[in-house]
Amino acid sequence: MLCACGQSTSSPDAAVDAASVEACVCVDASADADAGLDANAIFIGDAGGVTSLDVPGMTPAFSSDVHDYAVRCVAGANVFQVSFTDSSGTHAESVTLVPDEALVVDGYWVRCLPPDFPKITVAAHGAGPTPGWFLTNSDTYAIVLDERATPVWYARGSMVVDADSQSQNVISLCPNASGGFGTDPATRFDLHTLGGGARSVQAVTTPTDAHELRVLGNGDAVLLTFPVVLVDGGTRIGDCEIQRIDSQGKLVWSWDALAHVDVGKESVTQQVTKVNGIDVLDVFHCNSIDLDSSGNLLLSMRHTSAVYFIDGATGAIQWKLGGTSYVGDGGAHISVVNDSEGTFSLQHDARLSASGVTMFDDHGGSAGVARGVEYAINLGNKTATPIFQYLGTGQSLFQGSFRRQADGHSVIGWGHVAKDPRTFTEIDAQGSDVLDVTLTATIAYRAVKVPPAQLDVALLRATTALF
Repeated sequence: MLCACGQSTSSPDAAVDAASVEACVCVDASADADAGLDANAIFIGDAGGVTSLDVPGMTPAFSSDVHDYAVRCVAGANVFQVSFTDSSGTHAESVTLVPDEALVVDGYWVRCLPPDFPKITVAAHGAGPTPGWFLTNSDTYAIVLDERATPVWYARGSMVVDADSQSQNVISLCPNASGGFGTDPATRFDLHTLGGGARSVQAVTTPTDAHELRVLGNGDAVLLTFPVVLVDGGTRIGDCEIQRIDSQGKLVWSWDALAHVDVGKESVTQQVTKVNGIDVLDVFHCNSIDLDSSGNLLLSMRHTSAVYFIDGATGAIQWKLGGTSYVGDGGAHISVVNDSEGTFSLQHDARLSASGVTMFDDHGGSAGVARGVEYAINLGNKTATPIFQYLGTGQSLFQGSFRRQADGHSVIGWGHVAKDPRTFTEIDAQGSDVLDVTLTATIAYRAVKVPPAQLDVALLRATTALF
């Protein structure tokens, strides 16, 4: 039996004390997905064999094999005239819901979305998407959508980014991001074990940056921070530091860019960020980390328009993909060749793949359009060749993601592309668009898809809006 509570703890390993929080929902993690587990729900109908269900404004349209739906609600009481048909006949009831509450009709869930929840537009094409869970964000929500883009779980924050799931029934997110890079000491990542409490992770000494969190099998967390450093000439710059934090919150390993990357020779884009009212030059802007099985790291550095492969034992740069030809530590420069878009620039979400590297290429500041792209890397020839790409409609000003799926599909989060409102797109193995999802009036940092078994639907329903 697991319990999900409406309050989290900032202690990394502290257990949630059910007696010390306002509300807890206890659920059986192995329970049937249709079981009534959500304390914040109204249950009607128990005869079975539901063949129709109508709640005004409900999306998607009812189908007997679809069990999750949503309606948009206003603040306070929302009265719905509900009708449904089951094995005992046709029924009509008046049901009052408040935001976040769910109506459950014999295993069919209809969530009452709060008034500030982003409007979602869905366009499926061809065979449509494969089963799985999409994790993304609006300004103030971390959101889990099913393959029909119906919200099944969400949590609130002041400025939410980087919703992800890196292990079974655990959702990570930054609820209070700050600035272009981490500037507020309060910024943190929360790891919510669905039905089992929470753990918070922060960088040591300097503010946590919201761009990335990687959680390792032993419980260690890898994240970014940007210490402000005074350099020659009196300029303050935001250094890029990678930290590895153990489950007790202690720093066990770190790497900083200034020791390995030459600002003058490698930084191609620089922006000014205010930190405590003082101008700080953002020369690196690291925005993603990936790790291989040996503990080596792949680091995306947006303001050098380059991706770095770092030896996890020594910290030395082994090779650099893209950017200028200079490489610190005597590492190799991998040149992009045979690329229809020339090369990538101002990229996000670089990941290791079996062939080399995938990334979301914002393609900012150069001719061409944003895209998801995979490069095959030939270390012997020191070249990187595109072997897959999916083009957008214009440059992305910031943010974005690209993830290849085990089933051959891929998901692209578009960041901010002018005149293209799409939040994310799923494409099949042939590169055909099968799903476009738009969260209106918001820009999502990433859109990540995980397999159906990664998140238990009963636990998602039971813990919606509790964290």
